[in-house]
Amino acid sequence: MIRQVMTFAALSQADMSFEEFKQTYGKEYNGVEEEAHRAAVFSANLERINSHNAQQQSYTMAVNQFADLTEVEFVAQYTGAQPAAREDAMMGMQEFAEVVEEAVDWVQRGAVNPIKNQGQCGSCWAFSTVGTLESAYQIATGQLVNAAEQQLVDCDTSNDGCDGGWPYRAYDQYITGHGMCTTSSYSYTARDGSCQASYCTVAIPQGTVTGHQNVQKTSSALKAAIAQQPVSVTVNAGDMQFYANGVVTGGCSGSINHAVMAVGYGVDGQDYFKIRNSWGTGWGEAGYIRLAQNSYSSEGTACLLQVNPVVPTLSTTVV
Repeated sequence: MIRQVMTFAALSQADMSFEEFKQTYGKEYNGVEEEAHRAAVFSANLERINSHNAQQQSYTMAVNQFADLTEVEFVAQYTGAQPAAREDAMMGMQEFAEVVEEAVDWVQRGAVNPIKNQGQCGSCWAFSTVGTLESAYQIATGQLVNAAEQQLVDCDTSNDGCDGGWPYRAYDQYITGHGMCTTSSYSYTARDGSCQASYCTVAIPQGTVTGHQNVQKTSSALKAAIAQQPVSVTVNAGDMQFYANGVVTGGCSGSINHAVMAVGYGVDGQDYFKIRNSWGTGWGEAGYIRLAQNSYSSEGTACLLQVNPVVPTLSTTVV
């Protein structure tokens, strides 16, 4: 079945022209020179996609909205984790109980909001922070609220808005002292702005979050943590640019640059982690990607275990 999907993907991508790509994704460029450059980038990316699919690997690639960007441009515009700023987070390691369930999917359990889209703003850290908090709050209270990523972009001075940040800082240095607004009262703009939290409707009250806990950097520890709640994790997004479906295998090349959410695990030919991304539903498996639990690198598939995953800690009055 996997091989049939791969063959179809390879053939369909080989037939796509740059003109079809522009029409499909509403692309417009600033002059003939810029369009020619983007056409060349598209052609190189198409060759990469078809070459990958022809190798009959465990996952397929496909043309998507990012096909006219180089990997460097893509990472600069659509990620936002800061790989050099992690030293002060190495505290509070959480021990999680041994896993007893063979598969967990918090999306199916109703603890995860629909896929969101960060746009061309390096705010992945805010989406990972808010998404993991929304889920923890739902598990504790039974209420799945929709909290405002833009509030963190605008108001959390411990992080850098559209220039990147870290979920653990957002938990420890901003959310512990503030309530979280609803998305409907503090809408996402994909750009830095002035803080408007004083005028919003509260989704999660101040005092709910007491900080964060780290998860050990092993697949078994991450699996045990996910069994209890979704987890904020970081990855290197370079190889994820054209992901379409399947289970990504491999190791870790380079440094993490993107914050996402681990929302489940299971088996599909091999053990995988289910990851919720923030690039809209048109990317990947309706906005999700599956990463192999087992990797030839101690830092995990796509650098998933290069730095400690984290979870928010909630007040005992909530849990």
